[in-house]
Amino acid sequence: MTFKNISFAKTRNILHEKPELAAKNGIKGTLLPGRAIIARAEGEMTRLDIFSGSIMLLYGMDGDPNWDNRHCRFLGVVYVGDELEAEYSISDKKEGNSESYGILSIDVQIRRINDNKVVIVSRRNLYRMKK
Repeated sequence: MTFKNISFAKTRNILHEKPELAAKNGIKGTLLPGRAIIARAEGEMTRLDIFSGSIMLLYGMDGDPNWDNRHCRFLGVVYVGDELEAEYSISDKKEGNSESYGILSIDVQIRRINDNKVVIVSRRNLYRMKK
């Protein structure tokens, strides 16, 4: 996945509005908002063959008890034009209250392709899935 600009995010950030201030603080381009990257990674995940034809609703984002109840960490900067790769894993699966729905807990790890650096880790994204 690659972002060509940040207009879709509708965020206001002084570092975007004042490039000279950004440069003074070591920022060498237009930073992408982390939550926008996670939203795009979710969009890419829903297009995977394994989820094709599934009814999939974001149910919540719980902290991981094995990770001090943290949910997400932004570990590196991402600039407009960086190519990213997302890796998804199912960390938990629970039967729901009804017979036709269950809850999947999906972890996401996003890395920059050019240097293979992990830039975002997001755990326990809960999805209500129709069986």
